Amino acid sequence: MKKILHWDASAGDDPALMVACAVLLGVSILVSIPAFVGGGGQAGIDFSCFWGAGAMALEGHAAAAYDWEQLHQQLVLRLQSLNHAPYPYDQVPVPFFYPPVFFLVVAPLALLPFPIAFWVWSAAKLSCWLLVVHAIRPRSAALLLALAAPPVFYDFISGQSALLAASLLGGILLTLDRRPLLSGILIALLIFKPQYGVLLPFVLIATGRWRVVITASLVIPVLLLLAGLIFGWDTFDGFRAAATFATTQFHLSGALPWYKLQSVYGLLRDAGLGYGLAMAVHVAIASVVAIGVLIIWRSHVSFAVKAASLLAATPLISPYFAIYDMPILVVALLFLMNASAGRLASRSGRSAFRIAVSVVFVLGYAFPFVRTPLGPMMCATVIALIWTRYRQEAGETATGEGLRKSATVGG
Repeated sequence: MKKILHWDASAGDDPALMVACAVLLGVSILVSIPAFVGGGGQAGIDFSCFWGAGAMALEGHAAAAYDWEQLHQQLVLRLQSLNHAPYPYDQVPVPFFYPPVFFLVVAPLALLPFPIAFWVWSAAKLSCWLLVVHAIRPRSAALLLALAAPPVFYDFISGQSALLAASLLGGILLTLDRRPLLSGILIALLIFKPQYGVLLPFVLIATGRWRVVITASLVIPVLLLLAGLIFGWDTFDGFRAAATFATTQFHLSGALPWYKLQSVYGLLRDAGLGYGLAMAVHVAIASVVAIGVLIIWRSHVSFAVKAASLLAATPLISPYFAIYDMPILVVALLFLMNASAGRLASRSGRSAFRIAVSVVFVLGYAFPFVRTPLGPMMCATVIALIWTRYRQEAGETATGEGLRKSATVGG
């Protein structure tokens, strides 16, 4: 408990950064109040599609939830009696594109009235988030950083699922070596947001973590089987059609504004490049980043640096990442705080970390105003800090091995 309530500069805690995060957290809370109680906001707008899809699944029409029009009509019919000013679901309908396994989560929530379901969902994912943050770094500085980050605010107010996905990915990394079976189960649960796990198979195979691979490979079919048996096998056809529609409309035609795609692909399309060139550059950058992650994971550096590299690189792999998906970078920063605890006590180490956090926070808060894909720059900043730490640790390891060899020869 002492670690949570107090700061320790020698352990890498930065009092100035803590104060800044506390102020930003307070401002975020004050700014968000009108969205929840004043009307006219969009609190819970993204959660509306989860709740609506869950309600349709309870009535035996889960596959129909993938039809944008049918889902919209169901939401209007079910929620028209509410004073729904903070929930403009009928003005800004949100489609449901999640894999059928996600019905196992949203169907129970649909048993509750919409406003209550929204708060239960928000409390549950925030609890998972704080639990993982505490497990990574049980200190007040980490807690404030994890709560004050703007992507966390965006996810919470919209009712999205990124906090849950980021928590799962953090939990996977925390249990990877100590509890491989649990890690494999968590990987299976992450299939509700598959773009978060693209790098995991490569890392697991490259590092020979076969117990994790086998566990995930066994649990995933079980989840798919449960979803099919409970909600109908036609949900998989519905999901396939919805995914095709999303790819066509959002990635090709630009029906979704390009600035909402916080990826290299989204940045290039927003800059005016065509699909072919933008996707080619995206794939090339993603490939380089993935190779870099594998190099780090195959090297003799701390696990914290390895975990941070996978987390920071993940948003650069898939073309489909939104601003509310960026809490994953906060998890990377938390792991990096553990890897650099001693150096953060020095002026240079503290300055470098402050710069990285400042870039993530400033770009995050600037996004609603500039409306351009800022995610790649946020990722690049964190990756630069990780790469610097990796080079430092690799150099120290090489020097240590050299000294040991010299001592052996001299003996």
